[in-house]
Amino acid sequence: MTDERLSRIDRLIDQVLAANASPENQRRIKIKPAISWGLEEPIASLHIFHYDIDQYFSDPVFYVEQTLRQRLWRWEHFAREDAPIPVDLSVWLGHYTEYPCLGLAVPYNKQGVPCIQTDHPMTRDPDLRWLEPVDFQTSGQMPFYLRFYDEVNKIVAGRLKVAFGTTWGRGCLDIAVQLRGYENWVADTGERPQFVHDLMQFLVEQRCRWWEGYYQYSGAKREPVGIADDWINIPFISPGMFRDFVLPYYKQIEQFHGGIVSIHSCGDQTPVQKYMLELSTLQHLEISPWTNLKQTLINVPPTKRLGPFLHPNDVLLASPEEMETRLRTIVEACKGREFSIGTSGLTPIWDDIDEFVRRVQCWVEIAERVCAPIQVRG
Repeated sequence: MTDERLSRIDRLIDQVLAANASPENQRRIKIKPAISWGLEEPIASLHIFHYDIDQYFSDPVFYVEQTLRQRLWRWEHFAREDAPIPVDLSVWLGHYTEYPCLGLAVPYNKQGVPCIQTDHPMTRDPDLRWLEPVDFQTSGQMPFYLRFYDEVNKIVAGRLKVAFGTTWGRGCLDIAVQLRGYENWVADTGERPQFVHDLMQFLVEQRCRWWEGYYQYSGAKREPVGIADDWINIPFISPGMFRDFVLPYYKQIEQFHGGIVSIHSCGDQTPVQKYMLELSTLQHLEISPWTNLKQTLINVPPTKRLGPFLHPNDVLLASPEEMETRLRTIVEACKGREFSIGTSGLTPIWDDIDEFVRRVQCWVEIAERVCAPIQVRG
């Protein structure tokens, strides 16, 4: 670690702190409902900044510097229209970081795409003996993640709050499907249902073991969490499969954490929303581009917060007129409810990054205008 690299990081931290303290940032903090757009990380930032993903996920100094650069790039290129700039630094080392705890490797290719192992022994042999109990400090890549987190804390030296962002976010469905393979898992629900229950129970127990270790390590209080399982996508699984083989284990997760605040899936959740609502603590329901908004408004009581998010094509390929029509449809449909509007993860589809910026800026400006009559300023 050189003085020059640390000096660059100090200057970047100064810029982040100044932006956070600015009147513009305070304006953004007070605007409701939230309007947000997301980058598909790390793919998008690799396309914009052209760095080595292996270095990003292995060199703590480079990680801190590059993460701050990315944050300031967004702040500077989308001034007056984007979300507030935070002063924490989350140590996030990629998607699916819980998978190695169960023996599934997740290497990244040069484009930043996670390539999850597909030939775990359980794909050939439905036997739980292939799986080891999880330990927060020693399983999978956890020793490396913990060292990396400690190094980032030393580099930042108290100037920013460092968060442990490399957490166990999946529920149980995605991991079960990855261990067995999609076709096998679906067949198992009919041919060996007790095995499926045993597998889901084991995965939930390991998830809770991991989180118990995290709470002990970090000193954080146990609190409600959001979970993610992208295989909640009808018809790839049936509503009955969700009811019988997923929901009972979500209820265990809910009890362990004291609540599940949201469930992420990019798929069609509409046919299982009635089962999701059996989770009494569920506060927020996503409406993905594949989930039916009209039916969701029938299925979900008005006491729940809604989170419609748009397909990347609705931002990057739509005309301004098409953007406005789509947004007005959502706003009119959700009138009288608490909601926020966002996008799926966006990735530049042009070599000209300025074109990407212009498209996103256009969408955000239209979204602000469409939502202006219902925005509440604190």
